[in-house]
Order: sequence, then structure tokens, then C-alpha cells
Amino acid sequence: MTRTEISALRSEIEKIDSEIVQLIARREEVSSELGLIKEKDGTDVRDLAREREVLSRFSEEARLNGVDRALAQKMARLLIEDSVRVQKIRKTKGLAARRGLVIGGSGRMGGWTCRFLSDRGARVSIWDPRGRLDGYDDVKSIEQGAKGADIIVVASPLGACSDDLDKVIEARPTGLVFDLCSVKAHISGQLRKAARGGLKITSIHPMFGPVVPSPKGQNVLVCGCGCAEADDEVSRIFSSAGANVSKVSLEKHDELMAYVLGLSHLCTLLFASTLERSGIRLAELDAVQGPSFKRLSSMASELSHESKRVYHDIQALNPHTRHLISAMETVLRDVKRASLDNDHSGFSKIMEADRRYFEVRQDG
Repeated sequence: MTRTEISALRSEIEKIDSEIVQLIARREEVSSELGLIKEKDGTDVRDLAREREVLSRFSEEARLNGVDRALAQKMARLLIEDSVRVQKIRKTKGLAARRGLVIGGSGRMGGWTCRFLSDRGARVSIWDPRGRLDGYDDVKSIEQGAKGADIIVVASPLGACSDDLDKVIEARPTGLVFDLCSVKAHISGQLRKAARGGLKITSIHPMFGPVVPSPKGQNVLVCGCGCAEADDEVSRIFSSAGANVSKVSLEKHDELMAYVLGLSHLCTLLFASTLERSGIRLAELDAVQGPSFKRLSSMASELSHESKRVYHDIQALNPHTRHLISAMETVLRDVKRASLDNDHSGFSKIMEADRRYFEVRQDG
């Protein structure tokens, strides 16, 4: 074996080692949030039955993947001890004695917000016509709940957010008010009018879904609407939990989201819909797939199980969607022409322009 071959294999091991450490960090993050819940509920950190389940699962995974069982058991015990250590670390409850109201709290992101606030000490109630959320009290009306809350979060579906936000504004709460909408155009006028009227109000967009254990390392966008006090307070709430907080205008937010969300969703939808209409069974494609197809197929499968209404609203309510789709149509025509041309120069120019675009980020 040549030095080049050895170097290539060692490089691959280093990548795997890096991935293992990153996974351990993710596991610790989940353990930390679990510790907050156990502390809140008065539950013992140590759960011997659960630890036996973990050891058993590691043994089975080792068997299925041809890994030495003793090694797997040793790793499992180390991870268990690390999880116990992390859960025992006492965290500062920055929202202790604060009263929270989450409108739309029984939804997926609403439920995440309830847990996030309550784990950090807040007493959280919800209002949601879709039903209750176990572990949290209901309020009879938005107006009633908003008047007594220190933090009011509008986590309603995009289509319902404007009406729910109106009810909050009409209640004239003295607490912090913010929404979680992934599109802002349809509520920007309400937000600015409320801020001019003296409400402590702002708008945020957590750039993650409800499966994320905490905001640590995640991006949270704060879209100010005229109340600097609200912007600063909501920034502190999320930055203290480890989030990367950035401030953007309401208008710039929607322009950016047309590409960050809209383009990502549309490209994934195009991939999935093209496969669906191909007439080829997915099992046939899976049997011969490579890494690129596997990644795209996984993304497409995940998207197909998301809320159809939410994903349509992300496109339909964003004023930049029409321009985005026109740009996509132009690019698709250019790519079609270059792909079918016997001369490779056109295709090469497209790839070269793309390479330069992404290298700017790497250089920066």
C-alpha cells in the first residue's frame, strides 16, 4: 500500500472520528434538555431500567453491524455515565417566575416553545382551538391569557397568525410579544402598528424544527418592527440558550426565506415529483443508488410527511416567491440547453460559475 493510499484512509478515519465527536455533542445536548425536564418534574436523574435498555440496544446494533459486542457495551456505559453527568449539572433558570402564554401551543412548534420556556422556569399556559397539550393549563381566551402573561408567543399556523395576533394586540398586554412565523409580509403591518402604539412587540424566526432539542448552535432571526426593548429581550432569551441570534428587517427576512426555505422546498419537491412520474419503482432506484441520490431521497421523504398547508403557505404568502420561480424557470431552460448540447462548454460554464459562488463563502 502506498503512502497516498494510507493517507487517504487515515483522512477518512479522521472524518469519521469528527462525526463521532459531533454526535456525542448532540447526545449531550439532548441529555441536558432531558435533565431540565426531570428537574422540573422532580424525577430522578438515574433510571436503571432505561440504562439496561440502552445497553441491550447497543448489543443488538453491534450484532447487526458486525461490531464487537464488548466494545459496544463499553461505549454504551461511557455514554450513559456522560448523560448522567450532564443531566446533574444545574442550569440557571433565566425565566423563573415568568408567566408564558403560547398561542397555538398544541401544534408541533408551539409544543416545542412550551417546553423551551417551561424548562427554563416559566409557568406556561396555552390557547389553541385544536386541543390541549398535556402538562400545560389552557386559558379560555387569547385576551384573558395575554393580559396576565409576561411572555406571549404567537405560534399559530401561518394562515391563522394574523387573526390571533390581532386578538393579542387588542388585549394591550404589558409583557413581551413575539411570533414565530416563517413568512412576515402578511403580518408586518400589524407588528409595526402595534409597536408604534407602545406594545413591547417583535418578530422572530427560529431556523429549525420541533425535533431540535434546544436552540444551542441554531440560528434564530430577530425581525424588529420598531421596539428595540422587545428585540433585546427576545435576543437574550435565545442567546442565553446558545442560539446564534441575527437581526434582519421584516422585508429582508422574506427575501432571504424565499431562497433558504422556498427554494430548498421547491427543489426537493421537483426531485420527488419527477421520480413519482418516472414510472420507476423507488425500490429499483434504491437498489442501485449512490450517496447523492440517497441524500436527496431522504430529504424528499421527510418533506412528503410535513404539513401540506404549512409548506404551501410558505410559498404562497411570501411576496418573493413569484420572482424566485421565474428565476428557477430561467435557470432550468439554461441547464436544459446546456445538457442537450453536444458542446460541453455551456455546461462547464454553469458549473464553473456555481463553483465560484460557493468558493466565496469558503474564502470568507
